Amino acid sequence: MSAPPAPVTDTVELPPEPDLSLEDPVANYISELRKGRDIRKVTFGQLATYTSGLELPEHETYTWPKFVRTLVNWKADKDHQPGKQSFYLHAGYMLLHVALERRYETPFSELLTTSLLERFDLPSTTLPMPGATTFRPELPAELKNRAVQGYSEEGKPIGKPGDQQGYYRWPGTGQMYSSPRDLAKFLAANLGESNDDPELQAAMEFARRGYFRMTKRITQALAWEIRDGNLKIVEKYGGLNNSSVYVGMIPEKKLGAVIMMNRGGQDLEQLGRRFMLKLAGSEAKDVTEEEDEE
Repeated sequence: MSAPPAPVTDTVELPPEPDLSLEDPVANYISELRKGRDIRKVTFGQLATYTSGLELPEHETYTWPKFVRTLVNWKADKDHQPGKQSFYLHAGYMLLHVALERRYETPFSELLTTSLLERFDLPSTTLPMPGATTFRPELPAELKNRAVQGYSEEGKPIGKPGDQQGYYRWPGTGQMYSSPRDLAKFLAANLGESNDDPELQAAMEFARRGYFRMTKRITQALAWEIRDGNLKIVEKYGGLNNSSVYVGMIPEKKLGAVIMMNRGGQDLEQLGRRFMLKLAGSEAKDVTEEEDEE
């Protein structure tokens, strides 16, 4: 998605972070990238806000060596400059995972569990890791028994229930699993309910601050997207070829929506927004790109 080149400097302040800054280049921690050129400019913050400028074929399978070669050879052009535009890139978060692992010398799945999942108390949310004898990640037995069958956009079954889909072939890059209850609990915590962890609350608020103005009414935060209208909507949506998910909230009204579907390629964001605006009793229309350009 193209966007004006200016970041939203009036809505975000980067607090001092003694051990890690969003402004740190990821190549500081991933030595394999230091022989590249433009990839050395990409920062943690840019990866977290889809503003790295990177653009890779999204449905191509990557091993770690192939991924590194692609990044080292990447050259930024006028439409793909770090910090100058925002467009979704799954590969950016895969790179972010590795950078965090290298920085903290801890597997990403462990960082995720100890830093977030346990603190939020989300027992049904997990990032499966490879077993001792096979690379193929597997859900724990107690969660696999509850896993639903995944389907393609055309309605055809994909794999078995609990199979992990993904295009990256190294640990910690596959599909995460969760439950409606866990995502609703995560959403409630973001709305300020049932959370007695001030540090975690501050981190959630920081993640929802605007970082890069994509259009007049749509701003990119840390993974979250902010849509300004009569009511501000903060949301994240996506999925893989066998699932689609939407999490959104209207902080002003203390309400939100979680939608999970075991079918890929579904545009749940329109449904989620309409549902929340209906609950809010608002006559506000959804903010679309077409309306914004007008």
